Formats: sequence, C-alpha cells, structure tokens
Amino acid sequence: MPGPAAVLREIHRLRRFARDLQSEIDRGPRVLKNQQAKVSKQEGLLQEWHDSIKKVKVAMHEKEVSLRTRHQQIAKHEKQRNEATSKKEYDALQAEIDSDRRGCQKLEDDILEDMAEIEDRTNKIPELEQNIKRAKDELAEFEKGYQERQENLAQQFSQTEVQLREVEASLPADIRQQYDRLVAAKGEEAMAAVEIRTCSACYTEITAQNYNELIVGLFVFCKNCGRMLYLPGNPTTDGTDGRG
Repeated sequence: MPGPAAVLREIHRLRRFARDLQSEIDRGPRVLKNQQAKVSKQEGLLQEWHDSIKKVKVAMHEKEVSLRTRHQQIAKHEKQRNEATSKKEYDALQAEIDSDRRGCQKLEDDILEDMAEIEDRTNKIPELEQNIKRAKDELAEFEKGYQERQENLAQQFSQTEVQLREVEASLPADIRQQYDRLVAAKGEEAMAAVEIRTCSACYTEITAQNYNELIVGLFVFCKNCGRMLYLPGNPTTDGTDGRG
C-alpha cells in the first residue's frame, strides 16, 4: 500500500484535475452563449443601422414635402405681388417671397445633407453584414464538435471521480473523518505540499518534528491553515524534499 505522501499527492492531483475538468465543462455553455450573443449583437447593429437610414429618409421626405409647399407658396405670392395695387402690398408680398426662398434654400441644403448621410450609411451596410457573417462563422466553428467535446469532458470527469474514490478508500479510518471534513470545507485545497519545510498553501514553516513525521509516513496537518500536508518528492533529512 502506498504511503501517506503518495496517497495525498494522488488525491490532490485527482481533485485538482477534476476541478479543472468541471471548469471546462461549465465554460462550454458560457462560451456558446457568448458566441450566440455576438451574432445577435451584430444582427441588432445592422437592424439599428437600417432603422437609422429609414429615419433619415422619413425626415428627408418631410422636408421635400415642405419644400414643395414653399414653392407653391412662392408661386402664389408672386402672382399676388404682380397683381398688387399699392407699393405697401407689393413690398409685403416681396418680403414673404424672400422669406420663403430662404426657407427653400435651407430645406434644399438639409435635403442634400440627408442624401449624403443616407449614401454614407448605405455604404457601411456591407461591412455590417460581413461582421454578421464573421460572427456566424465563429459560432459554427465552435458548435462543430461542441457536444462531443462536452461529452468527452464529462466522461473524463466521471473516470476521475472513480479513480478518486478508489484512492480515498486507501486512507486510514482514523484519518478519513478529518479528511472528509476538510474536503467538505476546502475542496481540492484541503491538501498542500510541503516545499522546503513550508506549507505551499499558507507559506508557514513547519517544525522539524512535523517534517520528520512526514518522512516516516505519519499524517500531519498544518498548524496554521489546517490542511493535510504531504511531501511532493523523495524526502531528505535536510528538508529540501529531494529536489536538489
């Protein structure tokens, strides 16, 4: 039967591996959702762009209607001016005509600006459509084999749990209760390697007695953080853990 260090090393490795597998399993749906959200976002941007073009077109149409109305008003006032019987009436109608002409010029300028804006926005549509295509391609690439990857990860996780239970079964009965309590509280971090006589989790130096107890195969708990300690390599009497 392997000694305490080997058992705890393997348990720690398996628990961390299971944690990493679970993280990958959980990450898959999140990444898929993010990829789908990217497509929706790009499609939304394109729709907003089309809506903005439509809005400018509506505003431009309203200005064109106003422009036609002003031209009709100018024609009416010009006729009235030509039929005026007094200078005062003539001047008043001419003032109305001049005002309407300035209004027409402003509307024409605004309509030209709207036309230019519509053209600019229309020219950007292919770029937005390309962004949608790129996002959809990325989604399709991720979806390719997605289910298979998730199933493979789940299978590895199940196998790791089986291995973990087998190794945990080799723990002495008098240690198992403390082990279960620590694992329930700290998960895969219930154990820590001792490196150069120091707990690698809380960086507290252990006593020489504790180190010697680890060497002879006893279970030792860190007096600072309470983790179960193990030696990561071949122990030596000088506290270097056999790493040179």
